Amino acid sequence: MADKKGTEANTSTGVAIVDAGPSEIANKPGEPAFKLALSTKQIVFPCPIERKPVSVAIKIYNGSNDPQTFKVKCTSAEVFRVQPPLGVIKPNSTQEIVLWFQNKMRLEAPKHYFAFYHMKADNRTPKEMWANAKAEGVRRVPAIFEGPGAAPVAPSTISALKKQ
Repeated sequence: MADKKGTEANTSTGVAIVDAGPSEIANKPGEPAFKLALSTKQIVFPCPIERKPVSVAIKIYNGSNDPQTFKVKCTSAEVFRVQPPLGVIKPNSTQEIVLWFQNKMRLEAPKHYFAFYHMKADNRTPKEMWANAKAEGVRRVPAIFEGPGAAPVAPSTISALKKQ
């Protein structure tokens, strides 16, 4: 990682956000609908020509009366990083999550996304809760690469992911 700025993002606040709504990537059959609020429908990485790592901060809000644990996965651990990848959000609280793109090569946007999972939390650590658990909500959010280091890709081209 380029620096440790993302470690400062591991705090919860009581600031509510409006859910951006479902992304263009539909849930798989049988997957539960996402019940928390995400601040975006797509993750847009500004790609400079220098090929330096870039980050985007997003917010996830728990508007329920129960603590929720979350897990964020990405399509490639070599290309992306998530800080924090697991955590607990108190009731009516917001958590900032920093998503990093290593920016070492040009990528095709329709192939990459971040998956957000959540479920009701208990007194165990997030790692323990997710060891053998099934998510109570799922949302996949596409990664878009823009700027001089990447050709802009329109969100409508992401429809190819719906068929996966």
